[in-house]
Amino acid sequence: MENRKITCYNKTVISIDADEQINRKTQFIKTKNLYTTQMTRTILFLILFFMGDLCFSQGFKTLDIEKRNIDSNNDIYKIGNVFVYDYVIIENNTEYKLNYIAGLPNNKFELIKKSNDTIASKIHLIIPKLKKSDRTNRNQTEIKYLYAPDFSFISGTGVVENENNIWLHPPRSAIFAALETCPFPYVKLPIEIGKEWREKMTVNEHWSNEKWGVWSKKLSLFYNYKITKKTKLNTGFGEIDCYMIESIAESKIGESKLTSYFSEKFGFVRLEYEMVTGLKINYWLENYSENNHLEGFENILKYIDEQKKTIAKRTNLLETQQDRLPSHNTIVN
Repeated sequence: MENRKITCYNKTVISIDADEQINRKTQFIKTKNLYTTQMTRTILFLILFFMGDLCFSQGFKTLDIEKRNIDSNNDIYKIGNVFVYDYVIIENNTEYKLNYIAGLPNNKFELIKKSNDTIASKIHLIIPKLKKSDRTNRNQTEIKYLYAPDFSFISGTGVVENENNIWLHPPRSAIFAALETCPFPYVKLPIEIGKEWREKMTVNEHWSNEKWGVWSKKLSLFYNYKITKKTKLNTGFGEIDCYMIESIAESKIGESKLTSYFSEKFGFVRLEYEMVTGLKINYWLENYSENNHLEGFENILKYIDEQKKTIAKRTNLLETQQDRLPSHNTIVN
């Protein structure tokens, strides 16, 4: 076996077997990769914990929150279920989508006109199965919001579902932080046309923004909800029966609104928001699937990888089809 001398400034300092040197380098790389993976998971959990716990808004005193069977008694927002939403942001009568999202700590974002959105950005609401130590919300079913197509940012929050009510925390990353100033998706059970209820909540100053409302210190929001009618709604997977719930939030900065469409099978399938500034955000259910394997962060990352591959294939197919189209200079008989 060959020995290799390592020299420094023309002086021999040590003699190491060549194979041993390779083994040491390999072990160092494996240790470094393992450390990097562990650090990435730790940072990801801290981000999710920060988003789910520190940013939790105070209020909803009439909301019935169970202390046991938090996940097991859900009929709609069950572990393994995935809800994919499309959305549009409307400002000054122009439709936009998200082009960029930075996440914590500054929550910066960039909008692009919807007509220029070639990446087909979506919101994925997934319901994973997590260890108790990894959960970010007490007494709520854990949910994660993922932002396609790059999935570079994940936010964690919760949903409450039981025989008395269903309450959903909307996405709050980037421009969706505006939704903190509006009523949350919320329905009291059993459903009855004409049923009304009131609630209130307090949000902190760090949620304020010129696009959707500015305030100092804390903002108190006073909600009024009413189930107004039963209707049919066209969706990407057919026509479904829904209940329309109209709600307003009054505060010192003005009045915001939410019209939500609730399905007893698919939950909140369409949400139409209007902020005090006139900014509007609508999102609607486009796809739904059950029994996805979402146990632990590793499987969440696997889900993300699978979605990225699916999006990449679809993008390549569209690009191929576009290349086959005749150019503007081509005359077709």
